[in-house]
Amino acid sequence: MAELAGIGARMAACRAKKQASQVKAAAMLEISDKAYKNYEGEKREIPLSTAAAFCEAFEVDLEWLVFGQGSQSNEKTVAIVSETIEALISEAQQRKLALSPNRAAKIGGYIFRNCVQNGTSPESEVGPIFEMFDDG
Repeated sequence: MAELAGIGARMAACRAKKQASQVKAAAMLEISDKAYKNYEGEKREIPLSTAAAFCEAFEVDLEWLVFGQGSQSNEKTVAIVSETIEALISEAQQRKLALSPNRAAKIGGYIFRNCVQNGTSPESEVGPIFEMFDDG
């Protein structure tokens, strides 16, 4: 499905996968039926806010919807979260640090945001974070 020609074709494919009519999709996005049909038919450019709402409602990645690149689902996000948890626990164990769930969540969130914003890996982000603990 990732090789569909335009944004309208990708929207239609997502809608069909969820077995939703154009009317239902429009209602989910809180837009008029006509507006939705124009976006899916590629007669009008979809606003970013509507594209983002579509991605949330149909559980697809915005980059895939708009450009047809990347993964259709949010698999990339899931992979980063998984790698962040693994790197965080591994580093804490190597340094013999016990982290509370709350502290681990805060550190993990920080690492995740950095990875997404900077395009870096959790492994490259986790070390510098733990260096702060060693200095304390």
